[in-house]
Amino acid sequence: MNLSLENGLARFAYLLAILLIAGSLAYPAGNVWRATYLGASWEPARLLRAAYLEPTNATYWYRLGLYEKWDFERHDLNRAIAYFERATEANPRSDTLWMDLAEAYEAVGQPKRAREAFDEAQSAHPISPNVAWRYGNFLLRLGDYPEAFAEMRRALVGDPDFTVQAVSECSKTGGDLPAMLTEVLPNQTRYYLTAMDYFLSQHQIDAAVTVWNRLLALNQSAQMPQAVPLIDGLIGEQRLEDALGVWRRAMDATHWPQDPQGNSSIVFNGGFEHDLLNGAFDWREDPISGAVFRFDENFAHAGKRALRIDFDGTANVDFQNLRQLCPVEPGRSYHFAAYVRLDEISTDSGIRFAIYDTFHPASLQILTPDLVGSHPWSLIEADLITGYETHLVTIAVRRLPSWKFDNKLRGTVWVDDVSLMPVPENLKEIRR
Repeated sequence: MNLSLENGLARFAYLLAILLIAGSLAYPAGNVWRATYLGASWEPARLLRAAYLEPTNATYWYRLGLYEKWDFERHDLNRAIAYFERATEANPRSDTLWMDLAEAYEAVGQPKRAREAFDEAQSAHPISPNVAWRYGNFLLRLGDYPEAFAEMRRALVGDPDFTVQAVSECSKTGGDLPAMLTEVLPNQTRYYLTAMDYFLSQHQIDAAVTVWNRLLALNQSAQMPQAVPLIDGLIGEQRLEDALGVWRRAMDATHWPQDPQGNSSIVFNGGFEHDLLNGAFDWREDPISGAVFRFDENFAHAGKRALRIDFDGTANVDFQNLRQLCPVEPGRSYHFAAYVRLDEISTDSGIRFAIYDTFHPASLQILTPDLVGSHPWSLIEADLITGYETHLVTIAVRRLPSWKFDNKLRGTVWVDDVSLMPVPENLKEIRR
């Protein structure tokens, strides 16, 4: 189509049309610019003007709602709800908008509308762990525990980092803990171990035992070292029978190496033939400056290897950093034996063993004679009688600091075949 612009009227009409089109485009663009400028502020009046300039922009309505929700001087939740509703109208596919609206409904006592808003949030983002988490907490506050637990479980499947919070909140309901664990925690080892560690950190030892037993009942994979914090927690509360029960079941369930049957020594892994658990009723190695632990297959008194400790001569060490806790019977006689080998152990204070009551050290303390210099494999022995309150003794490789401050310990010691045996006249089967 050809448009003739030869006369003035035609040219004027053409120019006017262009101006009208440009104006129609410039006006909304100008509104967007003004709304963006005003919306950069958290001042409610400016935000409100921005929202009216660009009513389909959910961000302005949402920020207005947040302002009313958190302004503690005004704290107008009904106004916040109105703004949140406008935000969800502008963007119904945002789970965040629906959840804030839901929590505002809950705050003003409208749980039905809150549930409907949470349902909309889940429709907007059905696989979101955060939506499931906030919805679950809402249902928990509402007292709808079955649905709350189901939502918590959905949250944990998507994000295991919620585990501690979920266990903490759900355990406050006062319901049956094993049932709660079954409903909330996915059937995977990591969730149960996290729950057990949480209860241990809160000194809720019975709950931690329940979690561990539930984990074993599910036949989920577990490793023996994972039971050590629980056993140590029970030992710390002097619940030795419970600790020994967890110890035995855990060894059976995890197929952890055990001492040969018929070995009546109370010391576990006395020959150091398998790796140390570093806790529970196995050997504990506590790192210390100036000493290094390792297994040595070249120098063993019996079996395949011995434990070797190298002292580097940098410190006058107070050493009791290889030890084991051994359950005993009160008022019983025991015979202790161990083999040690020394190579150039320096200073006037050498290597010995200490045996003492773990909980009441004053009631039983034995120090064997020390050895210095170089020695082939040598037998160290001691007899002891436990007190009537003694249920647990500590056996430790010991070196007392030298009285000479600059006497720094250098050399190597090997330890093997450590045992603690009930004497025959008092022999009772003590199963570890």
